Amino acid sequence: MKISKQTQRQANILFNACKALGTLDSQRALLAIDLLIEKRPRAWRAILEHLKKRIRLEMARRAVHVQSAVSLNEYEQEKISGVIRTTAPGTPLDFRFSESPELLGGLRVQIGWNVLDASLKARLESILE
Repeated sequence: MKISKQTQRQANILFNACKALGTLDSQRALLAIDLLIEKRPRAWRAILEHLKKRIRLEMARRAVHVQSAVSLNEYEQEKISGVIRTTAPGTPLDFRFSESPELLGGLRVQIGWNVLDASLKARLESILE
């Protein structure tokens, strides 16, 4: 859906108002959405859609998914999350750890849209190509 520049600007102003100390605050975002629905300014649906898109992108940018061939204990998870946090200081990250036996060994880390595949499966596939 194509929206006007003014509508984009209004959604961006609203998105920036949802931030606290430079990071997205979910309570502020919910309050802004409720207020937008209640007041219903001109083009409120387009503003809402653009705001939802911005919030979704921000949440995806902060998401970290760590896959390993075997289950990681709490110490290993803390160690990995500590190393990843040093690469993005000041950015709050949401970690999710999962087990993927098809990796055979090593780790596959996805931070937002960036993927670091240090798994044995990826190395074997690169050799076979």
